[in-house]
Amino acid sequence: MYEPNTRRKQEYKQRIKYILDTAESIFAEQGFFRATMRQIALKAEFALGTIYSYFGSKKQLYRKVIETKVNELVDFVTGKMAESPTVQGQVEKFVHTKMTFLHKNPAFLRLYFTKVDVPQLDTEHTWPKKVREKYDSMLRCLTDVIQRGIQEGFFRPMDAKVTTKALDGLTNAFAISWLNSKKQMSVEADMRTVTELFLYGAATPQKSIRNSK
Repeated sequence: MYEPNTRRKQEYKQRIKYILDTAESIFAEQGFFRATMRQIALKAEFALGTIYSYFGSKKQLYRKVIETKVNELVDFVTGKMAESPTVQGQVEKFVHTKMTFLHKNPAFLRLYFTKVDVPQLDTEHTWPKKVREKYDSMLRCLTDVIQRGIQEGFFRPMDAKVTTKALDGLTNAFAISWLNSKKQMSVEADMRTVTELFLYGAATPQKSIRNSK
């Protein structure tokens, strides 16, 4: 006797997902201020009143788009990190899964890094508190991994929180470069570059450093 109710719930979830996917693409193309609820309704093939019945305002819809995608990102990354028992493996999982997600979600990537009307990467001002807290949970997970690496001697002594921000920023920087490049990008090569830079550094190891004066 619960079948009709279950079916209605599934239909509701599918409808919401379709509206969010549509809104994501419109916001990415137009930016928040130029995009309209009418444009979203037309592309989604829903009545404008239906869109408003689910989301009371454009701002509410925009925030839900961001919240949904960030939840997907964080759950994907932390889930993959948990599959590895080693510090090195978890760091590699962070880089690979985060960059893979951003590459496979170009509308979200473009929306977040180029279409918001605030300085790029200023997440404290662009993300609602709930979303910021979700994203921070992923960064805390990475910080714990780096701290464990320090304790085990895998990393040299350093500030784990600052190091986490550095790695997160490095992955973001490469993701932004994909948006601005007109050349064919090698995502796998970029993942290797980020991983090698973080784990092994850019400088060539030397047994001694001589003064060149």
